[in-house]
Amino acid sequence: FMAGFSIGSVLEKEGVASMFASHLLRPFGSKPANVLLGIMLLGTFMSMWICNVPSSVLCVSLAQPIINQLEPDDPFAKALVLGIAISNNLGGMTTPIASPQCVIAFGWCNKVGAKVSFLSWMRFSLPICALLLLVSWKLLLTNYPPLLAQLETDRLHAASSFTNLNSRQIVACLTTVCTVLCWALWKQLHLEAVFGAMGVVGLVPIILFCSLGLLDRRGFHQELNWSVLILIGGGLALGHVMQRSFLLEIMSGAVETFFQGAGLWTFMMAFCMIMAVVGNFMSSTVAAIVILPVVANIGQTIGHPSALIVSCVLMNCCAMALPVSSFPNANSFAVTRKLRPRSASQGVEGEGEEGAKAAAAGPILSVKDYLATGGIITLLALPVMGTLGYLSVSVLE
Repeated sequence: FMAGFSIGSVLEKEGVASMFASHLLRPFGSKPANVLLGIMLLGTFMSMWICNVPSSVLCVSLAQPIINQLEPDDPFAKALVLGIAISNNLGGMTTPIASPQCVIAFGWCNKVGAKVSFLSWMRFSLPICALLLLVSWKLLLTNYPPLLAQLETDRLHAASSFTNLNSRQIVACLTTVCTVLCWALWKQLHLEAVFGAMGVVGLVPIILFCSLGLLDRRGFHQELNWSVLILIGGGLALGHVMQRSFLLEIMSGAVETFFQGAGLWTFMMAFCMIMAVVGNFMSSTVAAIVILPVVANIGQTIGHPSALIVSCVLMNCCAMALPVSSFPNANSFAVTRKLRPRSASQGVEGEGEEGAKAAAAGPILSVKDYLATGGIITLLALPVMGTLGYLSVSVLE
């Protein structure tokens, strides 16, 4: 996970991420619906490889020029900001390094002996992510229809070109590609005999970036999200303490007694509903820290640890009904609308020059917007996990 943050920091610092993002958005043109889909696909794709924390920040910076050109009463601004949050939340389920909660879940899979590979995780999560992403896109366009027929997207593409990459950018790209390939082909290339653990592979880009000056001491201390890293470490320590103190067995025994004789589907849906509720109010990462140890223990008992752990953490990523539910939600909630300056003669409510200086920015989203979109996606994710998710568990086992 530290490697993911390091890669994301270097790609953003060297301008590779913005360059890559603008090229990906170019084919979507200037129609609002296509631009929204492009930004959502971009957020999902970037979350897969550099984690949804830096990805959501980058997507907001990319969409800000588009938001600024919209009129104050244009609801499409809400669609763009919510689209960034939703796509990065859904993108956070696609790989074991895509979000903090997936890192925690992947650790528990290894701890209970359920060796889930990078590719098998993706095969299980991508169909669910794709379905929910398309539904979210249609929902946003329905709830927040654009007023403009065309958007000005020229500024996003003006300074982007892969033809004149400098040496630092080339090193950053090659290192990122090699690291991701090692993670994705871990079992196929038998890399465990070489590195011992996937975490050791993550040290390679960090050492290389620091050695070549791509990641300096200031960047390592300030640009990496150490609060999230410490939270993950604390969560794993908490799970270990729960296991050693037999609290985990007590909690697991109570749940097993309540659902005695039930099958995998019943346990999946029960924990998915718990995740949906707790993840919305406690944040997805904290919910994963608290609930996944119990899920892992019960999964091991019923003989389906990987299916239960991964399905629950995917539902965790779909909990997005409140601004506090996840980092992408909180990041989007902080986005403000920077209004175009008015002339002194126009003013604001007849206040002349003072009115021209007033209220240069304002909030875009409210809690109601999250409930009306993220809440619906959370509810829709439950039947999706109960059908498509349940039918796909053989991919993991």
